[in-house]
Amino acid sequence: MKLIHAARFTGSTAFAAGIYSFVLIRPLFSHYGQASGQQTAAEESHIYWELGGWLLLLAVFAWMVFLVTMMHTYSPVHRISTNLQKGLLPISATLLIVSVLVGVARFRLSLPSLTGSTAADVALLPDLLNQIALTTLGAGLFMGGGLTAWICIDLVLLDKLPAKWMVPGAFAGILSLLSPLLLPNMLHLLAALVAYLAWCLVFGLRRALPPAYPDLN
Repeated sequence: MKLIHAARFTGSTAFAAGIYSFVLIRPLFSHYGQASGQQTAAEESHIYWELGGWLLLLAVFAWMVFLVTMMHTYSPVHRISTNLQKGLLPISATLLIVSVLVGVARFRLSLPSLTGSTAADVALLPDLLNQIALTTLGAGLFMGGGLTAWICIDLVLLDKLPAKWMVPGAFAGILSLLSPLLLPNMLHLLAALVAYLAWCLVFGLRRALPPAYPDLN
């Protein structure tokens, strides 16, 4: 896949997942703080959470495709930094995937299928899954954001791509890097999403990109 096509694919999936999460999923949090309505909210909204989970998994996959395509195109393969970046990418993606799956499981297990459990167990389990999901999400965004910012800065220092093209990606990565300190507040992720979409547009709206090795052309 060419980098321009990868940017278009990534931008489209990030936009869909972001809009779905902030418009349809995020308001549902208000119901879960109310003990009387918690079970009803989980029963009514678990389908929305599952669909949102699939969209988020697709967005994680698209993010991997974008970074892998960018590194394959512009990062010299013999460098230690490039190999470290390639190693951190699946680790970051795994943490994000685990967070999404635990988040979806949290609402599946809130359904009346837990009839054999005690009331204390049923009350404790959602909180435990919430903490696991938020912790792995923070870790995944920390590593993934740091990796994204590192790749952006690295390619600018290597003089492979113009700095103004990489600023939105670096900004999105730095904002995501702060997630362990700011979650469950999501406002910084909204700003990161806007910067991330702008970064995808920088590449996706172009017809051609600079060659990786102009001296060989």
